[in-house]
Amino acid sequence: GINAEYGDIALSPLTRRKLSNTETVIEIQESVRGKDVYIIFSCNKEFNNSILDLLMIVEAMKNASVGCVTVVFPSFPYARYDAATRYDRCPIARLVSDMIQSVDCNRMLTMDLHSPQVQGYFDIPVDNITAEPSLKQWIKELHLKDPVLITPTPQGTKRVANLAESLGLNFAIIHAPDTSNGTTENVTIVGDVKDRDCIIYDDIADYCTSLVTSAAILKERGARKICCMATHGLFTQEGIQRCVDSCIDKFAVTETIDQTENLASYSKLVSHISSQ
Repeated sequence: GINAEYGDIALSPLTRRKLSNTETVIEIQESVRGKDVYIIFSCNKEFNNSILDLLMIVEAMKNASVGCVTVVFPSFPYARYDAATRYDRCPIARLVSDMIQSVDCNRMLTMDLHSPQVQGYFDIPVDNITAEPSLKQWIKELHLKDPVLITPTPQGTKRVANLAESLGLNFAIIHAPDTSNGTTENVTIVGDVKDRDCIIYDDIADYCTSLVTSAAILKERGARKICCMATHGLFTQEGIQRCVDSCIDKFAVTETIDQTENLASYSKLVSHISSQ
């Protein structure tokens, strides 16, 4: 759901009806003429089916003479697919951006893009805000002993280094041939983790293989408490189970994705760190 408790602006009524032939009808229930409209679109498991609803909503707003339309993606879909890794695959992030711009959106707002280069696919302004203030607050509330930030892959070094610098903490890098297959062999850790509380930080948590493997590696190397945090909790069912069975002591995510089901099945998960 959408939480509007932090502002004085009420959510506008909108009706979405499914016809017997499976077609969808979108109806705006109040005047938007000349107004600035923000459409908050949560990226859930049904994104492929609901993206058309978003385009229809924007088109309906345009037909109603709206002043400005800003689409808000708390978690931008297909953000990892920002390049053609094979000749027969398209960068799906670019396809999504083209679809959004095809209905003449004026602006897009999102959080912690997996790859900042996705912004280059847009000809409209894109605001890529960060969840760092919420994540930093959660780290402080943990009251860890001699904490160190960890990046599970070298690719995330810049992200972790920036956060570590702002908190005045050290950071370490896990370098392995491939942690996605669950192996802990031939692993190098750049940094000191022995007898320290570790916080593994990544932007997306879905299958969680790398995160769980990294936690096991840190435990083998003498780490005390192991916490994880991610901006986008896109957990698959298998990913949640891996975390349940792991040595992770606490896992925190922001609320860019609804976590109601995951909170019920994973007791160590917290999602109260609202993106501020």
